[in-house]
Amino acid sequence: MKLSPVAAKAAFSAALAVVGVAAAIGGWAYGALQENGQIGAGFLPMVLGVALAALAIVDVVQTLTGREPVDPAEELTGVEAEAEAAAIDTVAEAPDTDALGRTQRQRNRMFVMVIGMLFVALLLVPVLGLLLSLGALIVAISTIVERRRILPSLLVSVIAVGIIHLVFAVLLGVPMPTGLIGFI
Repeated sequence: MKLSPVAAKAAFSAALAVVGVAAAIGGWAYGALQENGQIGAGFLPMVLGVALAALAIVDVVQTLTGREPVDPAEELTGVEAEAEAAAIDTVAEAPDTDALGRTQRQRNRMFVMVIGMLFVALLLVPVLGLLLSLGALIVAISTIVERRRILPSLLVSVIAVGIIHLVFAVLLGVPMPTGLIGFI
């Protein structure tokens, strides 16, 4: 018996939905919340299980109804379509170049820079603390490696550090290294 590609995709997504439901039930049984109202050890498996099940069910419905997500490149017309086709042709002609026009050498250099910056950030944790070091790392990567503007980089860094602080320090009650400064 041979399954069609649509049936195989739907069956695989349905199996993922079952795994997601099992993970959600297991997480709930393990203890999603503690008696004092804090998040328990089973919270993350429960949330991820629910998310996996929901996304898998959406995929099953899309597969069985024949609705596939629309590719924005297919909706382009005129000059936009020609520019998109030229970009695709350029990438196809130069397999060493990625979609952003970076060569393998540039990507390797960027990777080494990020690893070096991560090492420096780890060395700064005892001095600045974890959150300030991570914030500085995000700003450095986005401005130096990715060549983004400083203000959006600072905004993203502040939001990311705030979310990390909220999740780990406030919700989970995990003590964060504050460094010599003792600020955050």
